[in-house]
Amino acid sequence: MIATLAGRVRKKLEDRIVLECGGVGYEVFLPPIAIRQLEGVTAAAGDKASELELVIYYHATRDQPRPVLIGFTSDLDKEFFEKLVTVKDIGPMVAARALAAPVAELAGAIARQDEKYLRSLPGIGPQKAKNIVAQLQSKVAKFALAREGGPVAPVDAKPAPPDADGLRELVWEVLVKQLGHRPSEASQLITDALRRRPSLQTAEELFDEIYRGAGKA
Repeated sequence: MIATLAGRVRKKLEDRIVLECGGVGYEVFLPPIAIRQLEGVTAAAGDKASELELVIYYHATRDQPRPVLIGFTSDLDKEFFEKLVTVKDIGPMVAARALAAPVAELAGAIARQDEKYLRSLPGIGPQKAKNIVAQLQSKVAKFALAREGGPVAPVDAKPAPPDADGLRELVWEVLVKQLGHRPSEASQLITDALRRRPSLQTAEELFDEIYRGAGKA
């Protein structure tokens, strides 16, 4: 299994690159968002080639034994992609090509059930849009809160502690350390959400309420 690759960009094609790592050239497919994020990267021979590190999704099956490597510039983008591939009829290449906008924007569309927006994505027709909303609507609140350009560590999905202080602390850490919010802003988002729904018990419920409140603001 290949989790990350770091090396020099030897070739850039329309939707993929060849990344040389330790003398081996790996062909890596890039989703549209990754291509835009890497617009300044240059391919060249020798020391002039750009250095690059990618988070990798490795895909190979019995029916398709030739491995496909899909590259992302952040763990957060890859984690959202992995949510997409759990949806019926959404394979890895379909999911990768559909990542044509920032993750927060895509997650926001899913959370508000905006099937028209989803149908505008490459490779996503009416039925796939319905499937995405049906299966992911309640699972993307924390991605919708992500700040572009903020820290990109994977979102920790471990269960929240049962006490209220532990729940606040867990969600605060994700908002600040992983989703790029200011500490005071994160505290206010949590306070407002718990004021609206004091009976919240889990981090997922709290993220969902925070997103709903941010969407109304």
